[in-house]
Order: sequence, then C-alpha cells, then structure tokens
Amino acid sequence: MSTSRPWLIPLKWILIATFLSSVLHYVDNILFFAHYPEPNWLNPKLVDLFWFVMTPLAPLGFYAIKKGHHNIGALLLIAYGACNMLTLGHYKFAPLESIAVKIHLFIALEAIMGFILIGYILLLYKNSLRTVTR
Repeated sequence: MSTSRPWLIPLKWILIATFLSSVLHYVDNILFFAHYPEPNWLNPKLVDLFWFVMTPLAPLGFYAIKKGHHNIGALLLIAYGACNMLTLGHYKFAPLESIAVKIHLFIALEAIMGFILIGYILLLYKNSLRTVTR
C-alpha cells in the first residue's frame, strides 16, 4: 500500500458501513432467531459470540494500517470482510423462497459490504504494487 493517506478516508467509511450492516443483521438474527435458517447446533448465544469475536478485527486492522503495518492490517480487514460474507451461509439451510425479504436484505447488505471491503483492500495492494514496480 502506498504511504500517502487519502485512501484511509474511504477505508474508514467502508468499515463504518460494514460495521453498521453487521449490526443490523446480527441484531435482527438474535431477536428473530426462529425466522433465520440456521444449523441445528447454532443458538443466539453463539451468534452473539461470533459477532463479538469478529468485530474487533475491523478496528484492529484499521489501527494496524494507520501505524504502517499494512500487511497485518490488510489481513485483519480481509478476515473481517470474510466474516461478514459468512452470512451467505444462511442459504445453505433453507430454500430462497422460504426466507423473508427483510432477512434477504440484511444478508445481502452485510455480504456486499464484506465484498466491498475485501475488494478495496485488494485494490489498494494492486495499486501499490503497480507503483513499486515502476
């Protein structure tokens, strides 16, 4: 990644949007757990626990990048983005038509934000590698 800092501003906003999308999805998932397609072994406490484990990856990754530890920060943020994309796993447990539209929207929003986050990080690396090889 380049050492110039303008790319931190969009990254910050992508992280905020990704965080908010996960809050929407996880709160709804916990409050309306019975409406979500889940494996038999999963319960609201595990869903809650996973959110509290994955969420610190975002500020830790952002902080690492701000301190110049780009590789570690990027790995943490890619892991956070991938955790957000795990929400697509709901579709493994029920047919699409059996899931409420609201749930589809929350799943899609969180997965899309995870994808955007990962894409942005990878784009930063692609651009920095292009700069280094010149």
